[in-house]
Amino acid sequence: MTCIIGYIDKKNDCVWMGCDSLGSNGFIKNVESSAKAFHNNVMKNVIMGGTTTFRHLDLLRYSDKLFDKIETHEKPKIDHEYMVTKFIPKVAELFKDNIFDEDAKDRGANFIVGVDNKLFEVQSDYSVLEPMDGICAVGCGEYTAMGSLYSTKNDETKTIPERIQIALEAAEHCCCGVQRPFRIINTKNEDEIIIE
Repeated sequence: MTCIIGYIDKKNDCVWMGCDSLGSNGFIKNVESSAKAFHNNVMKNVIMGGTTTFRHLDLLRYSDKLFDKIETHEKPKIDHEYMVTKFIPKVAELFKDNIFDEDAKDRGANFIVGVDNKLFEVQSDYSVLEPMDGICAVGCGEYTAMGSLYSTKNDETKTIPERIQIALEAAEHCCCGVQRPFRIINTKNEDEIIIE
């Protein structure tokens, strides 16, 4: 189920993220109003989106314990080391304490995190990836989306949100677990592009 895309925008010094809206257990489906890509409630320059379960996404969206408290006006430096040594232990604890399915209690989720102009993919074993080419995707539409993103990466006539939309459309066409509306956000502001 799902397609979530992360894309670093070097020109505008931010990360874009796009997602579909389908919820499914493989047998039935429903379009969900709760976005699969969102701004973290505490740090608005952080966007996240993912797959696995909506419970994982709800916890990531609303938790106020994922990032160190900001004691001064300076934001913490969030890099790969921070994600591995500080963020991931907090996520693991959050899931362990708040996932009530005993079989899933110690399992992570597959999700993407954008912080300012940095992009990370967190895998279900809590590995943290930082893609060198500045794009990644997760969910059943991952392969289709990545192929589409690669094919449009040098097309200067298209904006990054347009490239993400094309990739989501390709995933929707090829994968039964991807469906509109699509939502596209970035780390610079709280504006949201919705494609019905």
